[in-house]
Amino acid sequence: MSAFALRKRLLSQLATPTPPTSDAAKDANLVPPTADTVEDNRSRTPKRARKALKTQPAPSHVNELDVALKGSPLESLLVNDNALVKTNEVLPISHSPTTAEVEVSVKPVRTPSLQLSNFKPSKGNYRRGRDGRLTMKLSHEERLVILGSYGVHVTSGEVTINGATLRTSKKVHWVEAPQCHALPVIRCFDDAMLELLPHPTIAGLKSLANLAPQFRRLWNESTPTKKGDPASSNLTFQILYTTADGPKKMALQDLVSPPEWNREIAKLVKVKASQSKPCSVMITGPKSSGKSTFGKILTNRLITKQLSGSVHHGVAVLDLDPGQPEYCVAGQIALVRLTGPVLGPSFCRPLGNSDVRIVRAHALASITPASDPELYLEAAIDLMTRYRNTLGSYPLVINTPGWIQGTGLDLLTSLIDSLRPTEVIYMSESGPAEAVEALQESCKSSRFSMLPSQASQLTSRPAAHFRSMQTMAYFHTETIDSSIRWNSSPLTTVAPWQVSYQGLNRGILGIMCYDYQAPLDLLADAINGTIVAIVGIESTKAFRFSEDGAGSSTEQNSTDATDHMMDIDDNADPQNSLSLKGVTEKNISATPEGIPVINTADGTTLDPRYSHSIGLALVRGIDVENGVLQLLTPLSMEIIENFQSAGEEIVLVSGKFDTPSWAYTEELYYRAGGEGDEGNDAEEPANTGMDDVSGGGGDDFLGSLNTTPVPWIEVLHGNQKRGAGSKVWRVRRDLGRAANATD
Repeated sequence: MSAFALRKRLLSQLATPTPPTSDAAKDANLVPPTADTVEDNRSRTPKRARKALKTQPAPSHVNELDVALKGSPLESLLVNDNALVKTNEVLPISHSPTTAEVEVSVKPVRTPSLQLSNFKPSKGNYRRGRDGRLTMKLSHEERLVILGSYGVHVTSGEVTINGATLRTSKKVHWVEAPQCHALPVIRCFDDAMLELLPHPTIAGLKSLANLAPQFRRLWNESTPTKKGDPASSNLTFQILYTTADGPKKMALQDLVSPPEWNREIAKLVKVKASQSKPCSVMITGPKSSGKSTFGKILTNRLITKQLSGSVHHGVAVLDLDPGQPEYCVAGQIALVRLTGPVLGPSFCRPLGNSDVRIVRAHALASITPASDPELYLEAAIDLMTRYRNTLGSYPLVINTPGWIQGTGLDLLTSLIDSLRPTEVIYMSESGPAEAVEALQESCKSSRFSMLPSQASQLTSRPAAHFRSMQTMAYFHTETIDSSIRWNSSPLTTVAPWQVSYQGLNRGILGIMCYDYQAPLDLLADAINGTIVAIVGIESTKAFRFSEDGAGSSTEQNSTDATDHMMDIDDNADPQNSLSLKGVTEKNISATPEGIPVINTADGTTLDPRYSHSIGLALVRGIDVENGVLQLLTPLSMEIIENFQSAGEEIVLVSGKFDTPSWAYTEELYYRAGGEGDEGNDAEEPANTGMDDVSGGGGDDFLGSLNTTPVPWIEVLHGNQKRGAGSKVWRVRRDLGRAANATD
């Protein structure tokens, strides 16, 4: 018998009420105050309660039952039942409305702090140098969670971080751990000695917070420093022992790998070590399921678990997610070679480093494969071909988008059929069943497995903000003496490249438009202030032009792409050298400003087998009088000269890149300086930690400045709001689904 049924039976058996005891009488005399009394109490209370609980008097027979059951064995049964409350609380059995309500003041409940690091510093295991360097001795099963940027130098023993095993060596591994991502954990399974070093160049990345609110409140900026301590000023990181040690209004989370992930990774590493042929792992799954996190842990484990005498040291990564890429900029897909562990988010290394080298990349000019699924599939197959020709002895990790329904599912199955990975992992155990069945059927020669997803609890920034942060960091990167530096000045202060677009010796062959080509008289306005891809043309075949000069149809060029696998040769064929004159006469038009435009009215795109992406550029302006494009790009002049010396021509590809609105407001935030940081941070919600440039605190702050008009920027003053229909209109593509059907 349930507790509720037992209580009901006991109530029915009480035929005559028993006199209440002193305790029961005391409860029965608790009569709610009148409405006047409530108002009186409200006026006397200095601070109104934020929350209120509605209470009502209990019937006398309920109190009698409580007294009768007090101290009996039935009391524990009633209290422990989930459907009931404690015996001294009110049961919701009264059907008559109450005559008065009482507001009970309730203090806000504070979230208890959670332990992050179990390392206990002492004189014997912890020492700080005057240069900010920390020397630490870790014991068995001790762990460290650190916020900020730092270097890890293991002097004895070994530690693990983000799946990588760091052993004793002279190399320093640099870690970037902002609060917008799960913080990596340094674990020690045996005694180890290590040094934590301040990051030498992170100040430049932190200074981007003066240009865009997306970069604010990422690190340990609010860490208190001791006056007169020279080491405290050099610290770029902070050890977090509990979640309460971090800056206020920051949601902190440590990186945790589920046991199922660890077992699968250990199995893949063991298979790779036992087989002569390298493994290739394709990671699939829905959005925000942990694909990138699992892929990063797997690659770090593969890199650091390789034998020291191995000839081929490294891991190849096929980054096929143009919306949230890990190793290239949004709007591209790339083949990357990793020779060292990756211990930071993508916006901290937009150009790569000595351990991350882009072998080949293709520009989709869009953040989703939906813009051109055929081009996406062709580009992925070409990257796989390049991997088999040049990096075939390296293990391969393939990261895919989170689009697993409709056309996205068809793309995934086509990728499995074309790339033929040895392992296919689906990062979800809850379906949808249609996607799981389709992927299983495609894995004819691959092992299919499912792992639990691990969605991050951090919701401080949406995907669009992460893309803008990565793109902004890309354009503020500088390469000086083979090292990466950050330019903290607005892009308006950077001298642009002057690229001539007229004459036979012009710097670019022309401009192509993916997805939609604007009329020639509007093209200059369409590309001004936007991001374009810099694409190198290896052969005239890249344009897919037929002999009569017309663009070939998509059907003629999308015959089975697997037939062209393994056809790429590193040495360029002299017969495929460009004939600029022939291309110009038949397929290039000019705008009223004289800008050469390659005809793509029929949807023609560049063939990935004969072209590749070099990088991105921001069109700062168009000098019509001198026939010059003003471009901003972090690429060095040596890179462009190397491609031109190899006989390649440059084409700028415009498409559906994200609008660089961050570039338009940089100077306004820079003028404000430190005054804007405090004002905006004070108005930010605790769970976001940032401003919204499109509306809210950021616009109110900009509206308070006396600034001259800025192109493409609308400044709202006071409570002014945008009119209806002013936001970007987006096409609904799911109108045919059953969920949206109407009667």
